[in-house]
Amino acid sequence: MKKKRAHGEILKTVLIFMCAFLWVSAASAEETARIVFIGDIMVHAEQLEAAKRPDSWDFTPQFHRIKPLLWNAFVVGNFETVMAGEKARYTGYPMFNSPDSLAEALKDAGVDAVTLATNHILDRREAGAARTVSVLDEAGILSVGLRNGSAGYEPLVAEYGGLKLAFLNYSYGSNTPERKVLSPDIRLNVISSEAVLEGLRAARAVSPDLVIACFHWGNEYQFKPTASSRATAELCLENGADIVIGTHPHVLQPIEIFKTGESTKLVAWSLGNFVSNQRTLPRERSAILAVDLEKNGESTEIKRVSVAPVWVSARRNKSKRVFEVVYAGTGGRFNHYALPASELKSARAAGKKVLDFLGAQDELDEDGFYTLWDAASPDVLPKGTLKSPK
Repeated sequence: MKKKRAHGEILKTVLIFMCAFLWVSAASAEETARIVFIGDIMVHAEQLEAAKRPDSWDFTPQFHRIKPLLWNAFVVGNFETVMAGEKARYTGYPMFNSPDSLAEALKDAGVDAVTLATNHILDRREAGAARTVSVLDEAGILSVGLRNGSAGYEPLVAEYGGLKLAFLNYSYGSNTPERKVLSPDIRLNVISSEAVLEGLRAARAVSPDLVIACFHWGNEYQFKPTASSRATAELCLENGADIVIGTHPHVLQPIEIFKTGESTKLVAWSLGNFVSNQRTLPRERSAILAVDLEKNGESTEIKRVSVAPVWVSARRNKSKRVFEVVYAGTGGRFNHYALPASELKSARAAGKKVLDFLGAQDELDEDGFYTLWDAASPDVLPKGTLKSPK
């Protein structure tokens, strides 16, 4: 009887130690995740025509070639149109309105969230903006950049790969002024020091692992950030933001890595056009930005920053154009089936210019991304990168 009790006590002790070991191991386990950012998602009249079917619109062919770039990541894009419904008439520039199936195509491609604070979000007034949010919600795509009435600048909080991510989004303004009477339904987040600081305070209050601030800013078709954009980015980095993403210029601007003490922070001044009918060089090219993160205990660090160059093919097929976002690098698992050799040649030429402009390194991973910065070689920075925001 005593032997049985002794064996029972030993077994109990072993189980306690095993549980404790497993708990400590789980608590100290590293969490890794990749966030991917894509540039401006635009729908011009020619893209509408390309997507038209006898009784619907299908945008999935515009994204099918680059879906592997968006696998195994939390994907964020800039939504530069609205979905106000068919009664409002589908149109391209200058007053955008796109079919609801665009949201379904983006979800199918792998997009998880979009920023809505752009100069076009009020192209169909507040009602169109509110409906856009509803359509995105129904498609399973998160959004940020608008708020209800006079509510504060609350962040979008998303959980991915064991990490809590807080997103903020602001625009320099809108092509369509908001009504003088405060709308009870929707308001655009407009850039100001007060608004940005309020948003950063709200983001820090949710105790996220990472704060990402996204801005629609700068001058169109210019290759360098403006002084005001730099001032806003500096304000963000000094007040809790880890990543700052810019849109609106429709061309690429530098991606910079900032070393602030023990922290690595990132600013992508403009990612250019992800998809559009802007054909004038270099508006037809872009870079998909991947940020690899590692969480160890309470600390979350950027471990690698990389880019995949992309190019929009807009070749003619009989009476209308065929639009496809094409991978413009030389590696990765990509579907270039039936792509004319001349189009692939143009894509590769554009991709090389993208990589040279951003200062990417020669090596690339199996997913087709070229390294800009890696924690294993922290002093190797992209061309034009500063070590401090000041």
